[in-house]
Amino acid sequence: MASFSNFFLLLALISSSLSISHSLTCSSQSFPDRTFTNCQDLPYLNAFLHWSYNPRNSSLSIAFLAPPPTTAGWVAWAVNPTATGMAGSQAFLAAFFAKSLTVRTFNITSYNSVRPSPTLSFPFWDLASESSDDLFAIFVTVKVPEKASSLNQVWQVGPSVDSSTGVPAAHEFKSDNLKSRGVLVFEGSAGAPSPAPRPDHGGASTATSPSVVGGVNEAAAAPTPKASGPDKGGVPGIKRRNLGCVVLSWFVFAVWGIFSF
Repeated sequence: MASFSNFFLLLALISSSLSISHSLTCSSQSFPDRTFTNCQDLPYLNAFLHWSYNPRNSSLSIAFLAPPPTTAGWVAWAVNPTATGMAGSQAFLAAFFAKSLTVRTFNITSYNSVRPSPTLSFPFWDLASESSDDLFAIFVTVKVPEKASSLNQVWQVGPSVDSSTGVPAAHEFKSDNLKSRGVLVFEGSAGAPSPAPRPDHGGASTATSPSVVGGVNEAAAAPTPKASGPDKGGVPGIKRRNLGCVVLSWFVFAVWGIFSF
């Protein structure tokens, strides 16, 4: 009987340790060669946002992380300069294009019109993507209006991307998908530890990865330089946390084996 009690205790402890790996917060995440002064656990789609505001050149550097609904899925983060929804937003989408995780940009003029666009209505630079465990990460620095204190953000995830055309499949229309928007207030945030490169004057974007998605139904893909591929450092904070859960589970198993006989 004692052995059965210990066995159920073991299951409870393992379940608890596994639940920890699925309840990560932004404060547990870190990035090689990147530092952000603020982070937020976004309320929907298990997403996270890290950011630093640099008042010296009115720029906002962000890292957006979210788990795609499938291994072939996509994640996207967008800025809407004029409204709070997806329509009218300027989006950055990460997905595996030609077996390489890549970010592309899209101008979403309406819910029925999603256009690939190598330039957006605001300058952006330092565009990159990474993957780690079950998360995709998007990195980008965007130019914000001088003396601005906030921006409208939208984020989304989708199930797949067409392997031949690069067109992302439509996201689901569940409650979390429809609520994944908000206002990011960055006024008063500490400045970035090192200033982001200032974009070229006169152009909309100096990013090296053109063309993306925002999370609506249709899009046409354009050739894009590849961003960072998978399994190249990713998000080590997450990797360490998951590894710790596995080690803890095996430790509990070993202790149970010793004292249950």
